[in-house]
Amino acid sequence: MIKKFLKSLFTEEDKHRYYSPYITFIRNTKKKKYQHCGKHTELFGPLRLDPNFVELEDYTRLQPNVEVISAGGRVKVKKFTAIGSGCLIIPGSHIPTVGLPQYLSRTHINDTETTIVINEDVWVGARSILLSHCSIGRGAVIAAGSTVTKIIPPYAVVAGAPCKIIATRFTIEQILAHEAILYPPEERFSRKYLEELFETNYKNLRSIGTDKISSKDLLILNQLKEEKGIINYETIK
Repeated sequence: MIKKFLKSLFTEEDKHRYYSPYITFIRNTKKKKYQHCGKHTELFGPLRLDPNFVELEDYTRLQPNVEVISAGGRVKVKKFTAIGSGCLIIPGSHIPTVGLPQYLSRTHINDTETTIVINEDVWVGARSILLSHCSIGRGAVIAAGSTVTKIIPPYAVVAGAPCKIIATRFTIEQILAHEAILYPPEERFSRKYLEELFETNYKNLRSIGTDKISSKDLLILNQLKEEKGIINYETIK
């Protein structure tokens, strides 16, 4: 009943032109509503977003209270990525316009709408903020409470507001081993690319990851992968 009432407040034109408040109060966990929603996605409501502006690849997860504020900008989340509780994603920005008071900024006159891409195997920590024009590289870690306003390179660990690179997720050798398990050969980063990446972006930075895992935990991990249909490429000859 509440949903029907809120929906009645907006015309079809409003729904396309304005950020529609009625949408943000719906528990958006119905996968068929999304622009794209791959297999084995996990959606934990409530989610404050318009599913028409969100694309989720296979094996992605949205934790409770993730919010996307968009009047047309898109959010693309690639495989193996998880977005923590309370994250705010805004793929658009206001452009100050003479004669336009902020009170009427919901008209989105002269605003820019972009696409925020969160690449494969990224962790976006709780209550982080992703703003227009940012992009997050494969394997990156966004520390809880960070504000991202720029392009984050692959396997970076960033923190702060605005965020800055403080470490790498893995060493080069660990990345090569990690990707040999998760990705088919044609999708993996080459050693040459990683060496150039580290020389350019990560000189003298520490790595926070580990390649140690107990036999018990490894068994659990492999069982979960098998249940979800996640291919372990390392075992394929």
